[in-house]
Amino acid sequence: MQPSFVLIHGGAHGGWCYQRVARLLRRRGHDVYTPTLTGYGDRGHLDHPGITVETHIEDVVSLIEYEDLHDVVLVGHSLGGVVIPRVAERVRERIRRVVWLAALVLDDGEQVVPRYAAASEWLLRAVVAGPDGEPRTDPDLLMEAFFQDGSPEDRAWVRARLGNTPAAALSEPGRLTRFLELGLPTGYIVALRDQSLPPELCREFAARLPGCRILGVDAGHDLMISAPEATAQSLAEMAAA
Repeated sequence: MQPSFVLIHGGAHGGWCYQRVARLLRRRGHDVYTPTLTGYGDRGHLDHPGITVETHIEDVVSLIEYEDLHDVVLVGHSLGGVVIPRVAERVRERIRRVVWLAALVLDDGEQVVPRYAAASEWLLRAVVAGPDGEPRTDPDLLMEAFFQDGSPEDRAWVRARLGNTPAAALSEPGRLTRFLELGLPTGYIVALRDQSLPPELCREFAARLPGCRILGVDAGHDLMISAPEATAQSLAEMAAA
């Protein structure tokens, strides 16, 4: 049986961002799940001050358990990289490989804001303080940060769906040591034209994962939208390794 994919989106996105990649992986015979985390996308109406990263971890763990998934390739894009190691802690026996897709790998106690909000000039402009002082993202400025490639039609499609990011997702401290103790296989896919998380920074992230398999896709940060074929191929290679 082919391994299953659980694809976790990043900030301001939702499960919608994986439509193209999911179709391609399903044609290869994989089961593919693209949940939208609480407070994002089509679940944006559920955004409230009580949302934490633990809420998002529970979203994914519940999916894996209720769908009774095993041999899972767990993938996190961008900010989703904060969620996936902690999901793996909860369901270690169900996981085949954990893959960061142009994603953050946070050390213990490390926070996205302020540490990586300034990773590039584009992110520095896009992450702003809200009226309550909590970090917020500006969708228009995120478009410039995330989507330098792709057609005008792609850009319009993304902008119509790009939304807010729950504040807790930007301030939750990372936790990596417990994940590394699990000894699970890992992978990192670098977006080679990424201007939000530059490739050199992503390679530094990958170096935090001993034995990590590294692949590259010639695309910008939202590679699953602008380069779905190459992204799906890289994910399939991760699953086969």
